[in-house]
Order: sequence, then C-alpha cells, then structure tokens
Amino acid sequence: MTGRLLSPIGTNSVERHPIAPRLDTLNGKRIGLLDNTKKNAGLLLKAAGEILQRDHGVAEVRAYRKISSSPGAPAAMLDALAACDAVINAYGDCGSCTSWCIHDGVTLEKRGVPTATINSDAFVVLGQQEAIALGLPGLPIVMVPHPMGDIAAEIVVERAHGMIEQVVRVLTGSAAQLESDYTDRYIGESNNFARSNMFCEI
Repeated sequence: MTGRLLSPIGTNSVERHPIAPRLDTLNGKRIGLLDNTKKNAGLLLKAAGEILQRDHGVAEVRAYRKISSSPGAPAAMLDALAACDAVINAYGDCGSCTSWCIHDGVTLEKRGVPTATINSDAFVVLGQQEAIALGLPGLPIVMVPHPMGDIAAEIVVERAHGMIEQVVRVLTGSAAQLESDYTDRYIGESNNFARSNMFCEI
C-alpha cells in the first residue's frame, strides 16, 4: 500500500532581477559603509574603508549604522546610501541578521548601487537562498571566516585585509561575469561550508 504526504514546502513566483552595473574604478569614488550593529561590523568596515582610500584611490567613505541588525535599513538611510557610488554592507553571521543583511544588499542592488554584502562562511548558503527568494540570485556575497563577533580587534583588521580583494572585484568587476560567478556559487558547494559541530544526531 502506498500513500501520499502533503509537502510543507511552498512555492513562490519571484521576478528575477539583475545586479546593478559595476564601477569602472574606485578611484575618486564615494563608498557607503552600512553597519548592521553586529559586533565588530563597524571595525571591519572602518578598516576596509581605510584600505580602499589608501590603496585604491577612494575619495570618501560615509558610514551609516542601523539601530538594530533587524529589520532592514530605514528608507532615509537607504536614500543616503544610494547617493554613494557603491556600498559595503556588513555583516551576516546568524539567521536573522543574515536575512536582513541580504535584504539590504538586494534593496541597494535593485536601486542601482553596486554592493558588497558580507556574510560569514557558516551563513553564505543561507544568504544565497535569501537572495534567490528576493529575486536576485546573482547577488555577490563576500565571504569572511566565522565567527566575526568574538574575536580580537587585530583579527578583525586582518580579515578586512583578507576580504578586500573580493570587495574590489565585486564593486568593479563585470556585472555579467559576477552574476555568472555568484549565482548558486555557495549553494552548489554547500557541503564545503557545513560545520559538523553545528549539527547533532536525531
């Protein structure tokens, strides 16, 4: 005898959007830094901004800090960020903060602002799934090691240096190539980002 079970997985039709056009160069540009209040996010962004000014000719960085990691950035803050040439958005390293970090990144990309959205390696798969659900499967997610919160300041600065090549490529690379590279990038390699200590036998 066979039977059928009702699948709890819903379906949702979402219009697919392209990522924003990228910059030709960072030289002389204004970069927005979106701090979602997660511990060390501000320090990571500050260090990244300083590197971009020193090594890549960025003319100005403007820092904005949300009241909380969730919900999304308020409209006035998004308007201010949209006035920048590009944005670095940090960071997602838990379920809800990753969801809203991706939400902010997708919102800015849909407004035409190239955005480097940062997630820790333990949450890039969730981040990409969220981007797909929001209609931007090619969202470029910059990956940093997990955890980000409970580490020393000097390690945060090291990680800023470690991610800067990704950030530069995400903000200035070919949009078509970036979409090709990042669509399903982490989902397709999800086993590489699974941590055995995050699971238990049932």
